Amino acid sequence: MKNPNEPNLIIKTEEMKGKDFILVRFDGDLDKNGLESVKSEIDASVEKAEKNYLVFDFTNLNFINSESIGYLTTVHYRLMKRQKSLVIIGASAHVLDVLQVIGITQFIKSFATLEEFEKSLTKPA
Repeated sequence: MKNPNEPNLIIKTEEMKGKDFILVRFDGDLDKNGLESVKSEIDASVEKAEKNYLVFDFTNLNFINSESIGYLTTVHYRLMKRQKSLVIIGASAHVLDVLQVIGITQFIKSFATLEEFEKSLTKPA
């Protein structure tokens, strides 16, 4: 039986060659234990981000709690101070619904797919 105090979250950070973003793929639950297990790695990505976008791929994210949503807000503002942006892609209907109800999607852009996000970069402002 799985220990409920062990994190059920894996992230994989990918530097996208020739692209203006870093992709961070989430797999599992972004709950208290999951957040604590990946926070330092995400913080490092935020601090060293030279690209204009940090893209969180939530395609395989099953759950997000309020503490993690607060952390998303913190990441967003830290990036904004450096003229960079946080973007969310691939959130499931449930996760997206939570983010919309709380209002996160009013200031953090969300796209269904990576391709949709990339197309938005080529459109004139």
